[in-house]
Amino acid sequence: MVPLILGLTAVAAQPKNPLAGTWQANIAKSQRHPNHLFKSATLRFDVSDEAVSLTYTGTNMSGAEETGTFAMHPDGKEHPIAGAPGLVEVSRWVGARVLETVARKEGKVVGHSTYEVSEDGKTLTARISGSDASGAEFEQIIVCDRR
Repeated sequence: MVPLILGLTAVAAQPKNPLAGTWQANIAKSQRHPNHLFKSATLRFDVSDEAVSLTYTGTNMSGAEETGTFAMHPDGKEHPIAGAPGLVEVSRWVGARVLETVARKEGKVVGHSTYEVSEDGKTLTARISGSDASGAEFEQIIVCDRR
């Protein structure tokens, strides 16, 4: 006979989003733009029902440490980008393993990114394109390993 434990209820565990967690850039596998030859980068994704928070840290090509956080709202609607007047992001899930984000200013696309997790969950491929702070166009592919 199995004892009955009162007051406890079973709750089905929510499956963890494959993007969630910490990722380390693999410089050897990445295709960096000549204007963006960073020395190291770590990406951390925190995923909830309403938003995806991306926190990045790393060393830029000049050797300076950089860090920041960016919120994405994968509901397909426009959301203002904090600290960037006039910019909005539109994000959406493309299947279970890909997050796509488009940045727009005055209706014009100024940035596009996809974050795709491999089927085995060990590799993240970030494809990022747009205009940088100097106005120069860039495109790069950053391959990351799960930490």
